[in-house]
Amino acid sequence: MKRFWGEHTIGAQILPRISRRQTAELSQRAKVLWTLGNFFMLIGVVLLLYVGGIYSQAEYERYAARGDTDVPAPPAIVPQEDQEPAPFVAPVLNSASADSAEGRVVSAVPVVNAEHTSTVTRVRIPSINVDSKVVEVGWDVEKQGGQDVAIWQVAEYAVGQHRGSANPGEGNNIVMAGHVGGYGKVFKDLYYVKPGDQIIINSAGQEYLYTVQDRLLVTEEGVSPEQHAANAQLIAPTKQEMVTMVTCWPPKGPDRFTQRVVVRALPFSSASQASEQSSWTVR
Repeated sequence: MKRFWGEHTIGAQILPRISRRQTAELSQRAKVLWTLGNFFMLIGVVLLLYVGGIYSQAEYERYAARGDTDVPAPPAIVPQEDQEPAPFVAPVLNSASADSAEGRVVSAVPVVNAEHTSTVTRVRIPSINVDSKVVEVGWDVEKQGGQDVAIWQVAEYAVGQHRGSANPGEGNNIVMAGHVGGYGKVFKDLYYVKPGDQIIINSAGQEYLYTVQDRLLVTEEGVSPEQHAANAQLIAPTKQEMVTMVTCWPPKGPDRFTQRVVVRALPFSSASQASEQSSWTVR
């Protein structure tokens, strides 16, 4: 009986030690899991805030780009290589030319006077629900195939007016471009504009009305330098006042961004005197 109680007493002393050891191990494991859980939760919160911040910023920029808001227009952003390409690429002439010496960047077209100031602030195309602010955009000069080429920038959210292109009332080509994709997608439906549609432009405190005459679809990617130059003629100075709007096409698929949609419009008074026949051209 004494031996039994002795053995029982010894067992009773061992069991608490085993229980305390297991409890310590479980406690340590719980601390590790708790720490990892909090760590991953923190990462999730940071990622959520980061993504939410990006989308919030994009929503604000889209709002700022709307023509019916009073907030400042978003700045023009130079597209990265993996984004939608520039509307047109044109060779740059020798920098020693007289035009360059006068402070102009000379591409095949247009001849751009760097001192010319864009005055267009808003453009509306009711048929495709476009109402956007307009910001001035410039160009970058890069080497392609051993030749300098001028690559026009494109505003990320708003419509961009090409620096040096005409303003309303100046009797020349008013060139504007916008993205078909990305966050802004300001010209996502430009392809569906048809002859007879109206374009309203605000410039220098006045409103100007234009009527669409034609829509062109030209191939820009994978073509010869000669074709690049021919395409760029569409944004060259003209002998009469017109609006030229450009975006990439199609927005998706295997041929994504290989073409350019070009919409041309004349002042309402001139358009009313022009032929009613529209010109739908694919080159």
